[in-house]
Amino acid sequence: MRRRFWATLTTLPIPLCMHSASQRNIHACFRKLHFLVFLGLLLAGCDRKAFLQRLVPKEDDVFARRFFAAIRLGDYTAADQMLVPSLRDAKSESGLRELNRVLAHGEPVSVEIIGCNVFAAASSQGATRTTNLLYQIRFPDSWAAGNIAVSHQGGATAIVDSHFQPIPNSLEILNGFTFVGKSAVHYLVFAIWFAVLLLILVALIICIRSRIRRKWLWIIFILLGFIRFRFDWTSGHFDVQPVSVVLFGVSAFRSNLYAPWILGFAIPVGAIIFLVSRRRLLLENAA
Repeated sequence: MRRRFWATLTTLPIPLCMHSASQRNIHACFRKLHFLVFLGLLLAGCDRKAFLQRLVPKEDDVFARRFFAAIRLGDYTAADQMLVPSLRDAKSESGLRELNRVLAHGEPVSVEIIGCNVFAAASSQGATRTTNLLYQIRFPDSWAAGNIAVSHQGGATAIVDSHFQPIPNSLEILNGFTFVGKSAVHYLVFAIWFAVLLLILVALIICIRSRIRRKWLWIIFILLGFIRFRFDWTSGHFDVQPVSVVLFGVSAFRSNLYAPWILGFAIPVGAIIFLVSRRRLLLENAA
């Protein structure tokens, strides 16, 4: 099956909302909590850009940037020659022109690699290696993000896939952890996330200081949350993992500096059961 080049011309929506005085106070409170909770996580990812640059095959990056430059300047003949032969047909130029509409915004201010995946395969035609490079491009008046896939087979190098779409701002900003413009659902999710963590920590401290039997088993049980709920902070998408165990009952991660934050929380079954049963456990130990 042939792959075709296309460019999506839709833009990401920018949520708007109005805040009352009380909402602004809540907003400020949540911002303080957000700063304390995620400061360590943000600092841990500071060097990811340099690490990513070391992983990218330099020759593939150079080849992809040549293709990008040809598209941006409207040199469709040069761009077509860089395509894998199976993509060179009567429709290839129309696909290249669609890419040009997204990328023809003058000389780029910056072209930044935001992801890299390398795939290797073997077939009767020989070994093939494909590098899928993800780029974020800043123009004087706009931004764009997309991919260029570079394939190596039989000593030949060619482009096998490319998609770009305009975006309203840097992905670091669009996918940043912030409460600006967020809905009540975002506040509720963060409140639940923080409450689960707090409940487990309180139960853990009480358990450690209590004289009960099988204390270490209770501590392990308290530390675990069951049935994880995950929330995409950028899109607001929810999903549930019914069979899952989460240490401390919460999680917060992003796959890279440009990806959205995913908040996760689980039901603190152990903490709830311990707090409900604590008086009985103390009486059993005293008996």
